[in-house]
Formats: sequence, C-alpha cells, structure tokens
Amino acid sequence: MLAEIPITFEHPALLLVALLIVPVVLLARIGAAGQSTRKLWSSVVFRSLLLLLLAVALARPSFVERGESLTLMVIADRSRSIPRELARTGERFLARVEEAKRETDDRIGVVTVAEASEIRQTPDPNAKIQLDHAGDLAATNLADAVRTAVSLLPADTANRILLVSDGNETESNVLEAIELARANSIPVDVLPIEYQYESEIVFSQLKAPARVRVGQSVDLRAFIDAKNESTGRLRVFQNGRELDLSPGEERRSRAVALTPGTNAFSIPVSMEQAGAQKFEAVFEPDDASVDVLEENNRFEAVTFVGGEGRVLVVSENPAEVSGFAAALRSGGLDLVVDTPAVLAQGAAYLNGFDSVVLANVPRWNIDTLSDRALRAYVHDLGGGLIMLGGDRSFGAGGWIDSETAEVLPVQLDPPQERQMTRGALALIMHSCEMPQGNYWGEKTAIAAIEALSSLDYVGIITFDFGGGGVNGNRWAFPMQLAGDKTAAIAAAKSMVIGDMPDFTGSMQLAVAGLSQINAGQRHVIVISDGDPSPPPRSLLDQYVAAGVSITTVMVGGHGTPSDAKNMQGVAEYTGGTFYQISNPKVLPKIFIKEATLVTRTLIQEGRFAVDVTPSLDGPTRGFGQTPPVEGFVLTVAREGLAKTPMQITSQDGVDPLLAFWNHGLGKSIAFTSDVGSRWTSDWLAWPRLQTFWEQMLRWSMRPATPSTLSIRASIDDEGRGVVEVEAYEMSGGFSDFLKGEARVLRPDGESDPVVLQQIGPGRYRTEFPIEMEGSYLVNAVLADSNGESVSSVQAAVSVPYRSEFATTRDNRALLESIAARTGGRVYDPDEDLAVTDPFERGGLVMPSSPTRIWDIVVLVAAILFVLDVAVRRLSIERRRAAARRGGGDGTVQAWRTARRRAAQGRSDAASSGAQRKVEISEDGPDFDVSENLASSTDPSPRERGASTKKDRPDVAAGDADDED
Repeated sequence: MLAEIPITFEHPALLLVALLIVPVVLLARIGAAGQSTRKLWSSVVFRSLLLLLLAVALARPSFVERGESLTLMVIADRSRSIPRELARTGERFLARVEEAKRETDDRIGVVTVAEASEIRQTPDPNAKIQLDHAGDLAATNLADAVRTAVSLLPADTANRILLVSDGNETESNVLEAIELARANSIPVDVLPIEYQYESEIVFSQLKAPARVRVGQSVDLRAFIDAKNESTGRLRVFQNGRELDLSPGEERRSRAVALTPGTNAFSIPVSMEQAGAQKFEAVFEPDDASVDVLEENNRFEAVTFVGGEGRVLVVSENPAEVSGFAAALRSGGLDLVVDTPAVLAQGAAYLNGFDSVVLANVPRWNIDTLSDRALRAYVHDLGGGLIMLGGDRSFGAGGWIDSETAEVLPVQLDPPQERQMTRGALALIMHSCEMPQGNYWGEKTAIAAIEALSSLDYVGIITFDFGGGGVNGNRWAFPMQLAGDKTAAIAAAKSMVIGDMPDFTGSMQLAVAGLSQINAGQRHVIVISDGDPSPPPRSLLDQYVAAGVSITTVMVGGHGTPSDAKNMQGVAEYTGGTFYQISNPKVLPKIFIKEATLVTRTLIQEGRFAVDVTPSLDGPTRGFGQTPPVEGFVLTVAREGLAKTPMQITSQDGVDPLLAFWNHGLGKSIAFTSDVGSRWTSDWLAWPRLQTFWEQMLRWSMRPATPSTLSIRASIDDEGRGVVEVEAYEMSGGFSDFLKGEARVLRPDGESDPVVLQQIGPGRYRTEFPIEMEGSYLVNAVLADSNGESVSSVQAAVSVPYRSEFATTRDNRALLESIAARTGGRVYDPDEDLAVTDPFERGGLVMPSSPTRIWDIVVLVAAILFVLDVAVRRLSIERRRAAARRGGGDGTVQAWRTARRRAAQGRSDAASSGAQRKVEISEDGPDFDVSENLASSTDPSPRERGASTKKDRPDVAAGDADDED
C-alpha cells in the first residue's frame, strides 16, 4: 500500500524530527493555566503542523510520476548472408509486431544493420517499421546496431529491443555490446532466422608463392569445399587476363569434379613478367541449384615477381612523354606507360614497380583510394615517386592538401609573400535525395576546399527553412580567405543541407558575396538533385556582368529531364560546366577539378634560367647546369630534410624547379616543369637528357630485395593474417637482426605498424587482424645492430570475399545467448503475438520522473508559522483593546476585576475547607474600590482610558467588549 504512494524522500531519517511534537504537547498542557481550551489546542495544532512540515521539508520529498508506456526498438539484420525468402519471413513477422501494438502511447523505433547500422525510425507512437538499408550489405555489425538502439531508447518509457537476425556477425563483438543493454535492464528479444545450405560450394583458398623470379614456373594451389558431389569449370585470371588451363580445347577453363569435403587442384603458371601478379580463380558449377551463394566461389592471391629497374609512367597523353620514355628505355629501364586509370588497381599493383612517375596528372583524374595508395606506396612500401609539372600538375592540378602532397619535397600552396591574383569559390549545397546524400555533400565540399590554395577565398551556402538569410538561404561559412582551411572544413562537416525550393535565393547570396571581394577568378559550384526552380534570366545576367561562372552538378534524386536542362542552361549561360552523374563516388573528383579553376595563377610562363647547385650526392650529382625552361608551377621549398638543388630566380623571388628527399621508407622527387615541348623544348636536344632522367629514376627506385630474405604470408584458421620472415647468411646459415618491424597496408589504403617477433634463429613472425575484403600488403623491414634499415621484403594476402559468405548456416546459439543474458525471449516466426505480447511490460522497470516538492512544504510551513504567531498575538491585542474601550467608567471595570478575584477566592477557599462568603449587591461592591485601586502603582483605568481617548478620539468609551 505505502509503496504505491507517489512520494519519495531523499533523507527519510530526518522525518524523526516530527517526534518533537510530543514535548510540544506536554509543554502546552503544563502551561495551560489561565488559557481557554480553544486557544490552547489551536496553538498546539498549529505548532505541531509546523514541526511536521519542517520535518518533511528536511527529508526533501519528491512527487514521483510513473510512466506507463513502452518503447520497442527493432534491430533488423539486412545483410546478404540471409536468404531473401527468409528475410521476407522476418519482414512478415515485424509487420505482425506492428499490428500487435495496442496502447496508443507505446512507441516503435527501427535500426537496420549490415556493414553499419542505420536509423530508419526514431521511437515514435505513430511509427511504421521501415526496413530499407542504403549501406553495404556484405557484412554484419550487430554490436554497432545494439549500441545505436540503446542510445535511441527514451528515458520516460519502459524499453525492449527486438533483434531479427541469423546471428552471423563479421565485425566487432555483439556480446560486448549486449552488456550495455544488460546494465540498463533492457531485455533483448530475438527472432532467429534459421537456415542451412545443404549443397553449398565454397572456394576456401588459393595459394601462390609470395615472391618468385622472372621466368620461373610455379604451381598455384586451389582448394574448394563442397557438401555434395558436383561438377563445374575452374577459371584462373592473371592481372585480369584469363589463363589457358585446357590447351588444345575450345574453352580456356578446366572441367573439374568435386567430391564431398575439400578438393585441391594444381595450376602451373610461368612468370614471364616482373612486378606484382594478381591471380583470381573462379569456380562455376554446371548446375546452379547446387550452389546458393555466388560470392564465395572465387579467391585471389598476389605474387611479387622480381625484376630490376621497373618503372610505371602515368600520363593522360602518352605522346607528351614519348621523348622522356625513349630516354629511359635506352638506359635499360623496364618502362610501362599507362593512363591514370591504372592507379585504381591500388597499392598491390604499384608495389610491382620500383618507381612511379606522374607526368602532368591532375588530382581529379584519380579517386581518393588511389591518392592514398600513392602515399602508402612511398611511405610504407618503400617505393619511389617522381611528380613532373605541367598545366595540370602540383597545385594547378588540384593536388593541394592531398595525401600524395605529403610525400612531395615541396609545398604546393603559393608563397605567402607573392602578390598574386586570388580566386574565389562559392559552394551552394542543396539536399540530394540519394543514399547517404548528406555524407557525399560533406565529402564533396571538403574535396573542393582542400583543392584551393591558402590565398583563395571560399564560402558555403546552405538552405534552412528557419535559418533566415535570403529566403532561408544563408552562409554556413561566410566568404573569406581559406587560410589553413581548418575552419572551412569544420563548417563543411557541421553544415545542415536543406531542400531549397528554388535557386534564386542562394544564387543571389552567392553573387553578392563574390562581388564584394577582390578576386581574379570567381566561380560557383552548385550540387543538387535538380528539383529547385531555376533562377530568373536577370539574375544570370548579373553573374555574366560580374564575371562569375557557375558549374552545376546534378546527382540522383527525382530530377526530371526538364530539371537537367535547366541546370545545364545555367552552367552554359555563365560559362561553367554541367555534370549529371549517378555514382556519388565521382563527386569529389568533379569538385576538385572545378575548384582548381580558381588556382590557375600558380602557373608561371616565360623564359627562365635554371640555377643549379652542384652536389656530390643525390639525383643531381655531376650536373652543374641545364637548359632553361619556359614555364613551371609555383611551389614552396619544404623545410627540413628536403633539398632543392635546382631553382628559378626571378624578380618575384626564388622558386623550386627540382627538389628531393627521403620520405618514410621511400624517396620522392618534384620537378615543377614538364618533360614535353611546351616548357622544356630546349631539353629535348640536350645531350645529357638521357643521363639526367636515368639518374633521377635510379636514385628514386626501391632497392632490390636481397636473396637472403624469404617471406610467407597467409590467413590462419581464426581469420588472422600471419607473416613469417626468414633471414639467411650468404654462407647458408641463419642471420639474426636487432629488431624487425613491418607495416601492413589495408585494402582501404590505411597502414598499421606491427612488430616482427623473433621465434627462432633467423625467423620472425607477426599477426594482424583481417577486417575487410581485398589485398593486404606487408612490407617487412629488418634492422642491424645499429638500428639502421638494411633490407626489406614484401608479401601480400588476399581476402576475396567477406566472411559473411563463408558460413553455410545460422548462429542460433549466439542469439539465444543474447536473450538469456538480458532476460529476453526467443521468438518463433509463427509465434502467436496475442499470447506472447512484444510490448509485454512484465518484469520491466517502469520509468519514474521525480519532481521535488520540499520547497512547497517550506512555503506552507512559513505560512503556518505566521498563523501561529497571529493566533497568540491577536488574543493579547484583543484584551488590551477591550481594556481601552472600558476605560470611560473605571468603577465598572474595577468592579468586574474584583468580582473575578472574589470568584477565584471562593474557589480556593472551597478547596481548602475554609468558608468565606462575599456578598455583592446589585448596586456594586461593598468595599471601597478607589482605595483598592489607589494601592496600585499603575495608572488608574480612568487615567488610561482618558489618555486613550485623548490620543484616539475615534474610539468611543462605551464600545468595550470583554471576550472573557
């Protein structure tokens, strides 16, 4: 009964202060003489209530409002490992769960999960269960979904989580995340999606040697697991070219028969080409019904084929580097000339070359992973990089603040002391209705900002219905100098991209901001799905008059052909470019290209003599002079270990022409002029041209791998990468080094350092986690007793598909463990939800919301204190007032006093046994009242009455009233 009272006390022990009421009552009884009963008990009641309220206030009471509603957070596994038909079974179950909601205040929230979790619906009483998922479905991260669900649960309701999954997770550990729900007393109910593939075929491994020599023949070993007998064909590709496994037959693939268990096949391959060789083996069953998942029917491996002097030259125009390439080939170097698209093959492909040359290659022609791979190739894998200039290279080509720029021995921003014409760029960001639209909006804005120089202006305009500005359009980052770009990038990360109804307001804001600054090139980039109304012609005329160009980028969404035509018209009218794309991954490349339009002042053209500083080492050793150049790209010499032996001196200052340094495990060279006929036409006739460039290349190249090192890389049974290195002496014995370390380059281009532990004479070993598909490159470096790097060796392990597709059945045991740990329930897809209520409150801790009321109690106590004082004081004042009102007839007042004393005397006499009779006549007392009064030292009643009436003429003598 008491537990149901919605009052709690912070310090309940202080309620004992109320026991002071007992002595208050006792003291009142002792001092009751001369008081009326009504006054006595009124005073006792008031003081007791006052003490009781003070005791309650000291105990700090709170009124507790208890919640009655419940929130059910649904976690739906949308990964591709769940068969589609069974996924639909889960969808039908969740539809029934939605119908089972009976209380209008109950809420439903939805989180979908695959590689990452996505919030589909925040808890809401009117929510519908939506199961769309825009992310990668080739992985499962249940732990992330549980953490997300717990963070969304409200504090004012009871909470439950319903997990619908097959229990197969490929990332993180859901049991660790479940502890968060358990600590918050949140039960996790589960619906296991159960299945088992009875006839699945899994390509489990493809073994290839880590390193071989050119011309050597090796055997690839393919391992395929099958549950039943089946037949099919085995295909093998080397660097994308299919190998002929059946000479003399029409088909290149080999027919194979599989038996239950693991089947091994040997594939002979001759290594005729140096560099990294990527092998891919694919099994194609004759009967598709015997295999459910196609993703696990392939495997990959990488072998490094040793060769000397192998160089990759990357150029958009092979004719532009023809003379350069001819000079290198005549020097005996193995040269491969290719387009920038080849860089998309990643660091594994680059690692097959000793050096890479970028000849006037713009940053916008490669993606982010290729940019990252170039840096990792030099810093982590020990390769060499040479960047050659041109009108689309260095800062003029959008490489400012790129990852490759960190490798170069020059800084790409223009010199701060140069008086240069600055560019200005305004970004208009409109909401694009595509998966992860705001994410790509942020990425594109950052890419554009990073492509600018520190001396350029930049601003960002977004739309917000309640944001003020021009019709809801406002500057998320007001137009200002880019500087170090920290503030601009922070604004891009925090901007809120709204769905603007038209382009007029944003374009008015942009042209006004651009017109107020002194810039030689003013440019606007608009990203949109195309549905806002186009601006009026008069506004576009303002852009043309101000010399501001507009580039429009239309992405996804529901834009119509008419919308595309409008956006194209805006771009063409102002001298900009129109792009219409469906793949958001190319957005950063477009924004880099467009942003670079404002940095064209980095190009310096004229005829410039070259100042050469003679050097005894490095790539320019032996060269004291070179022909002049007719142009170059402005850069800044990097402080520190970078050296600049070739410079150009002009009236504006001294600028680098050639710089070099060691970076990480590799080396890099920057040559800010080109190698074609535009800027270095005099160099083509220079007799030492071949010697110069051959020396540059050979200095930058990675040293050959010593024959005394061998390396093996593999994946163990627990899914971890394992690397083992063996070091030998030339005499054949083992060689020990002071320490060994390695860098593991992941498929996403990031690298992690690992330590090689010595496990025996000349043997070193390390392990690293495998978390994603693709090739993991390992560069092992061994150091001598002086701590200097003396040799390195590379290897690779490949993960062709996610572990999501390596399993052939569900993991019900994990789901049952989750339910058991949190006190949840295990559902069946056909569960009667009328019997097992998903919104069951039994056993849940219902939320409570305390509201303090002790301050109200103190206020009431203060009022009671005033009333208690009033009761006692008003009684005294009434007696005094009565005396004043009776002061006109002192004899009558004295008579009344005498009569009371006489009555008191009779009472005392009766109690003691003495009898005394005082008779009073109707005319008054039978003794002299005047004498009696004269004996008193106090003023007489008559005098008091007279003075009272004199001071207060408004009081009549006959108005006295004796309450006693």
